[in-house]
Amino acid sequence: MEKILLLLGLLVMAYNVFHGLRLRRAVPGGIVGERGGQLLFLIGFFALAYLLVLLLTWGEPSSLPLLLLSLILLLGAVFVQLVLRLLEAIVAAL
Repeated sequence: MEKILLLLGLLVMAYNVFHGLRLRRAVPGGIVGERGGQLLFLIGFFALAYLLVLLLTWGEPSSLPLLLLSLILLLGAVFVQLVLRLLEAIVAAL
């Protein structure tokens, strides 16, 4: 179960990277564009961290701490997706 949650989190983060790249092109310059670039860097960094956690825990037996970690990472990826949607709505309103 933990591996499935980690894989789902990784897939959501991969989608977030592509969504962030698309949004970065649509964002005008200035402070919004600068912060968008920083946000995209962090999203990419965390996507790589999700992959690393998945690879490091692949052979581990199931445990409650690993399940909690997987659930927290998945919910973190969903949070990033919600932030990107909010940023997209704000840019569209400008």
